[in-house]
Amino acid sequence: MPRRGQNLVRASGQQANLSVVQAPSSPNLNFTQLGESEWIRMLVYASPGNGKTSFIATGAAEYPTLIVRSSMDLIPARALASGAHEIVADTHEKMLQILEWCQHIDPMPYTWIWWDCISIAQDVLLDDVWEAAWRNKPGRNWVLDQSGRPTSKPNISPTGGKDKPEYGTNADRIQQWVRHMIGCRRFHFGITAHPMEGPHPTNDEGGDVLRPWIQVRQMPEKICGYMNMVGFLEVVDEGKKEIRRIHFTESSRYYAKDHFDAFLPDGYVDDPTIPQIMRAVQAARGGADMRNRRGGATATRRGRREQ
Repeated sequence: MPRRGQNLVRASGQQANLSVVQAPSSPNLNFTQLGESEWIRMLVYASPGNGKTSFIATGAAEYPTLIVRSSMDLIPARALASGAHEIVADTHEKMLQILEWCQHIDPMPYTWIWWDCISIAQDVLLDDVWEAAWRNKPGRNWVLDQSGRPTSKPNISPTGGKDKPEYGTNADRIQQWVRHMIGCRRFHFGITAHPMEGPHPTNDEGGDVLRPWIQVRQMPEKICGYMNMVGFLEVVDEGKKEIRRIHFTESSRYYAKDHFDAFLPDGYVDDPTIPQIMRAVQAARGGADMRNRRGGATATRRGRREQ
């Protein structure tokens, strides 16, 4: 027998695959149909110059878009007139300021926020970690004089330079930032990356495939695991014409995934745009509006920030 207050409904023949229990209501808990509150979390990786930034900027006219980038990243001409906004972040402190703004701004003005590109930004952020490390121990970066004070001569001996702790700290801060940006659940979130050959992120069958280039062991697996879409973008020759093709179904050459099954059976899109992606995912989800997800643009997430 159901407990008092439990509202049961019988599934019709057309709804036999749906739950017979309506989502309960609670002042403190948000029960929804499985996947109803899910936002797009996409990672797109491609060789430099193949159009990652141009692709993510294609939706700015229809979906307000913010691009977070480092000062080392390059903006192609095709993206300059897109209407997208940008913010430059070269330190982990600035990255945390962006995260806190995303958590608390109300209403959220952006439908899409992209980090472009993690493969470049990770080096810039590593410089930030390294500066703090050598300022704490100057001898790791500079030759010390007899009194123990740093000279202007760099320490290029085996005792100088970055080591595993700096790479580990940088990777830990990056994965925390990505996780908490996704955890905002107030916008669609994307990352771009460069490719490199490495073990398949999700199986152990052996052999290498192209996958996103993210430093430190297991980081590609972890970041890809946070995403519900991973696309490999390349330029292919079709006769006398070059087209950009993004793959969302993996092959023996590259890793990709699409949890929405939005691009079957082909598994790819030619000359893709963000509006194309949005419409395809919306159709795959049965017409669910991808602009205004449940718990979305006006929701404020307040939580403990990891150190």
